[in-house]
Amino acid sequence: MIRYFKPNQTGHMTAAGNRRAIIIGLFVFACIGCSKTAQPPEPEVDLPLPEVKEIRIMGNTHFSSRTLRREMATQTAPFYLPWKEGDPYNRPTVEADLKRLQKYYFDRGYLNTIVRLHDVRLEPEEPNEREAYIDIAIEEGPLTTVSEVRLTGEIPPALPSASELRDALPLQAGDPINKADFDRSKTQLLRHMQNAGYARAEVRPQTEVDTQNHTASVTFELVPSELTEFGSVTIQGANQVQESTIRRALKIRQGERYRVDDITDSTDDIYNLGMFLAVTPRAENLAEHGAPLNLSFEVQERRPRTVQIGVGFSTVERFFFDASWLHRNLFEGAQRLRLSAHLGSFEQSIEASLHLPYFLMPRTTFTQTIFVRNEQELNTDPTGISDAIFSIEDPRPDYDQFSVGGESRLGYQFSRRLGGFGGLELSYNDFRNINEEALAAVGEEPPEDNLLLIQFVELIWITSNDLLNPTRGWLLRGRLDNANRALLSDATFVKLTVEGRHYQPLWDNIILATRLELGGIEPYGDDAEIPFNVRFFAGGPGSVRGFALDRLGPLDAEGGPIGGNSLIEGSVEVRFPIVGALGGAAFVDFGNVFRDSFTYRLDDLRYAVGPGMRYNTPIGPIRLDVGFIMDRRSGEDLFRVELSIGQPF
Repeated sequence: MIRYFKPNQTGHMTAAGNRRAIIIGLFVFACIGCSKTAQPPEPEVDLPLPEVKEIRIMGNTHFSSRTLRREMATQTAPFYLPWKEGDPYNRPTVEADLKRLQKYYFDRGYLNTIVRLHDVRLEPEEPNEREAYIDIAIEEGPLTTVSEVRLTGEIPPALPSASELRDALPLQAGDPINKADFDRSKTQLLRHMQNAGYARAEVRPQTEVDTQNHTASVTFELVPSELTEFGSVTIQGANQVQESTIRRALKIRQGERYRVDDITDSTDDIYNLGMFLAVTPRAENLAEHGAPLNLSFEVQERRPRTVQIGVGFSTVERFFFDASWLHRNLFEGAQRLRLSAHLGSFEQSIEASLHLPYFLMPRTTFTQTIFVRNEQELNTDPTGISDAIFSIEDPRPDYDQFSVGGESRLGYQFSRRLGGFGGLELSYNDFRNINEEALAAVGEEPPEDNLLLIQFVELIWITSNDLLNPTRGWLLRGRLDNANRALLSDATFVKLTVEGRHYQPLWDNIILATRLELGGIEPYGDDAEIPFNVRFFAGGPGSVRGFALDRLGPLDAEGGPIGGNSLIEGSVEVRFPIVGALGGAAFVDFGNVFRDSFTYRLDDLRYAVGPGMRYNTPIGPIRLDVGFIMDRRSGEDLFRVELSIGQPF
């Protein structure tokens, strides 16, 4: 502090003031001297945070340590990526992880769980090389179960009875007080009221916990409010696609009774036009009770043109090359034109496709495709390494096939889940390099060039939640093909294929996936033989794993597939997470192809089992499967390794 001394009336300081000035001067002089001679403090060195090498969880009996570690932000280095380091040990992050684990237990009914940091060991002694070993102790406590579920409030007449609503809820008496089931039950009740026209409905939950008996009573109070109609609908963000094109996809009409499913369907249909990165519906006046509900749909448009070039490898085609060019919104009405080319070891093709999302009447689409396809072996791996490792074989060793043609497909969406297709497929097929001796040895006539005009109808019913990687729901599909010599074809036959797939969550993100497919071909009229390019073939990564591509079923004298008129295939697969985007699978596949029409001999089914790994990507999982043939025969490999993209079904 600096002090100012007031002089006396004569202009001189007092004696006391003089002494003070001398003392202050000496003090300031000493401070200046110290500032010149004192050394600055040593700068602090920021040591690197220790790498987390191990996280050990103790006391957990209801959930595995691997499951709990997945919930933590702090992670060790994955075993399958040895070059990657674990996360740095950060005490605040670990404290947050303890709360995450406690919430994980709480959300699953363990309301009194205690999670604490038991120990952290830093080794070795050298500060720059230390590693962290974390021990977490868990006291799980008792499980709290639901003693009863009650519905109160006003239940609209359009809804089922209170008992029917309650019995259909995911949360039931006797179940653990599970947050996921609790939230799904609330959402289900709210959706019931919203689909009955109550756009501003509420569901008010209340939970009373008996801490002595570890039970919980759950009450859902239904507050429907007033019936609501749809008001105005606005479209935002559409600069290239015509607004009228987007409005055609709407299931909403002004003045109609409000249904939340109509908003969901409209959002899906707009997105499925393929023109948008995102579609977001918003209620504009939800708080304005008594008024029609106004909506807006905000769209984010994709780029009008996209070029994609890719090089890949699979155990079906060795190395392959793909290129495509996509023009979106061709005539400003969401039309799509795609040109694509594929160069692989066993198939080379060029294809052009034009898709019209609206054709002649609502909910109707039209797709025209033309193609040139050559099925001939081209060795894309001259080193032979891929053949040696994966035993890759030509699926058509008895002949090469060149095809040119097109398909006209008309689609109609009957409902949100059910769609139908019909159309014509015209192709000219030329067979070359035929191995007549191998075919003659098993009584087969060599394939003949043919012209086919196939009429087809197809129905698809889908409730699965994802097309690339489904985890719940159904897919049912049936297709009927017909060709007749009276309609330009060189063969007369009818071909029927039906398939069913089901995906069921079990527990802890484990999915049970099942599939069954049946097919049959019947020639009629004066025809007795079915062309090779129409027959069924089985075996391979999308069929019965463990068998080489198309090698399951009738074979010629040299082991080449000749196909058949009847097909049966099925799979049972358990899919489970491992860590992060990496998952695993265990499967049983079965099936066979029979030469006779609509003939299925269950005692001749072939089986394969094995494990698999999946790495999830935005375009679907990268899949590695190892299939072991259970009843291996002479000339068949004990197992096959299959590498491909996408789930097998």
